[in-house]
Amino acid sequence: MEEGKEREENGFRLGTKPLMSASVHKFRGIHSLKRRAKMKIGLCTIAFSELPLEEVLNIAAEYGFDGVEIWGKEPHTPSKYDEDYFRRIKEITDSKMLEIAAFGSYVNPLMDDYEQQMETALRINRTLGSKLIRVWSGGGPSKSIRPHDRRIIALRLKAMCQWAGLHGITVATEMHNNNLTDTAETTLQLIQDVGLPGLKTYYQPCFRNDADAFYECAKLVGTYLANVHAQNARQLDDGSYESCAIADGVVNYEKIVEIFKSHNYGGYLEIEFVYGENKLAALKNDRGFLAQLLK
Repeated sequence: MEEGKEREENGFRLGTKPLMSASVHKFRGIHSLKRRAKMKIGLCTIAFSELPLEEVLNIAAEYGFDGVEIWGKEPHTPSKYDEDYFRRIKEITDSKMLEIAAFGSYVNPLMDDYEQQMETALRINRTLGSKLIRVWSGGGPSKSIRPHDRRIIALRLKAMCQWAGLHGITVATEMHNNNLTDTAETTLQLIQDVGLPGLKTYYQPCFRNDADAFYECAKLVGTYLANVHAQNARQLDDGSYESCAIADGVVNYEKIVEIFKSHNYGGYLEIEFVYGENKLAALKNDRGFLAQLLK
């Protein structure tokens, strides 16, 4: 392609009509047919943490979601590994044409029982048939994390990525306050320190006074994006934030979606929490809003 482009530029400089071979025409035709990735809409089952998981899956199917992220705590995930339970969940999601977009584990590299928790979480992920597992980086706010803890986080996540990679599973860190990965800079540094393609990141806006600018953060992490928790908040008079519907807060999700489109992101935009007295009505509104953005 570059060679053809160079001839074209040379042709114009010389005042002649550039020549283009049939093979270049064919190549350009194939290239032009390359389709852009299309984002999907998912529901994090934690949004209905008060309900049994099977009921939440029914809601996800009824309201037209493409997939679900399984919350990694009770009652949606048993405290002890139960293969029959997770196989049944996989059968239910398959029957409802729901993809298991991710398993939302609470694995943290600084946990005392990290190895056991990691092995169990990856085992659950495999049984569910998901190709993505969410983990936490831990360590407290990135601006005050100890260098020793930073090294441990990178080393243990590298080992996890190596093991997960053998089974085709991608590991992605939550972008969240009070974790090493609470900024784009520290998230990208961790990905660089681990140095494996199997480590990606979630995106969700952080609502605190020293947080990254929403859109700049999205641009920076877009290349390594594995999943999106679509959250929003309105800013109150005292400067604090109050969670709200995705369409109503300070984050313009039309801009966020356009940024991720520019990175050819084809993963999920997920509703993690819903707010208001009527949660089902709020869910319907949030899903409808995201669907409009993806048209």
